[in-house]
Formats: sequence, structure tokens, C-alpha cells
Amino acid sequence: MSAPNYRKHPELYVDTVAFLVENCLFRVPRKPLEEESMVFRDMFLLPQLNSNVIEGLDDTRPVVLHGISKDDFECLLKALLCRQHGQNKGLVLNLTNQWISVLKLSTMWEFTSLRTAAISWLDTSGASAYRSDHVERIVFAMQYGIEEWLLPSLLALAQRPDPISVEEGRRLGIETALKLASVREKLKLEKRYNGKQEISKLVIGDRDTEAARLDFTPMIRKIFDLWLPEKYDCEPF
Repeated sequence: MSAPNYRKHPELYVDTVAFLVENCLFRVPRKPLEEESMVFRDMFLLPQLNSNVIEGLDDTRPVVLHGISKDDFECLLKALLCRQHGQNKGLVLNLTNQWISVLKLSTMWEFTSLRTAAISWLDTSGASAYRSDHVERIVFAMQYGIEEWLLPSLLALAQRPDPISVEEGRRLGIETALKLASVREKLKLEKRYNGKQEISKLVIGDRDTEAARLDFTPMIRKIFDLWLPEKYDCEPF
């Protein structure tokens, strides 16, 4: 007996798709994925090699997302599907690491509006410790292409009195750490006379030539934890 030829409601008849992520099944509406992500839109348009086996149609043939964290995917879906009303209102995201997950996957899969929402939340509602961690913001800015985070955080590290630590250098990567160290060295003491007295101030410029004659040995030994011979007679920095 053939199925009745009922008319489908244009808005409230929902096609779903099943995903398998880290041995966990997800089954969600297909339409929001297609509407908001070019990557998923193109994926769903790809022809199936075997028309009798359509991936995502049911739990026995899910779309397998390799290399994706279950927790990251869950955060993305909550941000995409859950609203402030109804029984799902308690599923809104309110932790910094959850929105970092949204940022990660929304960038990977080109969810433009979700990416914008994640950046906005991290800028305004994220933990204060995260917003003040300029090293972390530089890392994320470079990893996820967030230009508006990069310059302010680089400037903050260039202006602070403390040097870049070894651990911060590891997090930033050698190229970024060396470039930042180069920026911090581009300072020199400029002396001017106003007719009565000498005024000195720090300005941007090439390193003062006097630095070439300074003995940096004590500071180098201290920074790199090198053995200091007893005969080396100097005051520690």
C-alpha cells in the first residue's frame, strides 16, 4: 500500500540530518545548517555515490564528522538552534570556553552570523581574565582571522614594562614573539633643550648606537639562567 499523498507544511515540516561526532549521535534540523553555512549547503548538494544509501537520513547512516570535538559541536548547535523562549531557553551558552568553541567551528564552516555573535560575546560578556589576556587574544586573532583583536593586544604587550616571558613566547610562537621583541626594542632616549634645561623622553626609533657598547652579560646570564663565575665582579640587575 503506497503512502498517502499528503501536502507538506511549507514551514513546519522539518527535514532533519543525523551526525556522528566522537561516537555520539546528533539529529538536528537541516534547514538552519543550509541557510547559515556555505560549507554545509555545498555538502548537502553533493551527489551521493550510492543513491540507496543517503548519509544523514537516519541514525544508521549518519554524516560522520571526523576530527571534531563532541563538546565543540554541541556548543555550535546550541548557539544555532536554541532560543531564549520555550523549553530550550536554559540551553543558552554563558561560558567563555563555550563561545570559543562556537568561534572555532563557525570560522571553520563559515557560519558568518554565529562567528560575529561569538566575537561580540567574547568582547563584551567573556570572563574579564580572558579579555585581559592579550597573549591569548593574539593567538586567537591570528588563528581565526580576527583583525580587530590583533593590534590592540600587540600594542598592550609592546607598551607594558614587563618583557615577554618564555611561556608567553611559546604560546605566541617564535615568529610573533621575535617580531614583538623587535617592536619593543625600537625605543630610544631623545634629548632636547628648551633653552633652559635638557628634556629627555622615549620616542619610537632605531636602537641607540650607545647600546652596542653596553655589557649585557649580567642580564643575559640572568635571563638565560647561565652559570656566573665567581670572578665575574658586577652588580646584578
